[in-house]
Amino acid sequence: MSNITDNAFKSISILYRKSHIWLNEGCAQYALTGAQAVVILIVCDFEMLTQDTITKRLGLDKSVIAKTVSKLEEIGFLVRTTNAKDKRTYDIRPTQKAWDVYALVKEQVDLCFQRMTQPMTDSERAEFARLLLLAAEGAIAADD
Repeated sequence: MSNITDNAFKSISILYRKSHIWLNEGCAQYALTGAQAVVILIVCDFEMLTQDTITKRLGLDKSVIAKTVSKLEEIGFLVRTTNAKDKRTYDIRPTQKAWDVYALVKEQVDLCFQRMTQPMTDSERAEFARLLLLAAEGAIAADD
């Protein structure tokens, strides 16, 4: 193992940067950035989320999510409405335009994962995906 990846945190950093580069490249054909694509994915996955929930689930700064949601609303991928129970909160829903690219964006995410896990066997890839999910859920729970 080379010294650049002899630390798990360095490896996570490399995977994060590379996956964003690959996702940006793959989603450019849909006039989306990788970050925008991830927001579309999570909103479509849940069909409706509050802006605060998106922020928590993605572990990003509120202002970053607000700008991304505003841009996606402006270009027709999301609809933002005031939450009926809390007027300070916004509900975010996908538009038909978001649903139209949803499967294509998921495909790009899958391609990025395949690229990142290329040297792994199928069972190693499945175990890696399971462990990543477990770690991500733990990180989200730690902030609650």
